[in-house]
Amino acid sequence: MTMLKKRELVRNPGLASHLRPGESIELEDRKEPLVVLRRKKRTLTADEIHAELDRIWEGVPELDAQAALNDLRE
Repeated sequence: MTMLKKRELVRNPGLASHLRPGESIELEDRKEPLVVLRRKKRTLTADEIHAELDRIWEGVPELDAQAALNDLRE
């Protein structure tokens, strides 16, 4: 973990924006250091993606896309 001062981060904010997933930096503070980190990217499996989509669309009435297109054409 890289140790920085607040002043360095304020003068060069790119130090925090270029962190890779899973990397972190510590900012010197008065009592305890402040930790800035970028979360690791979580890769989802196809089953997890479909489960999340099903959860999102739960309770939404079905839509007839062809009827909606025909209505727009009129």
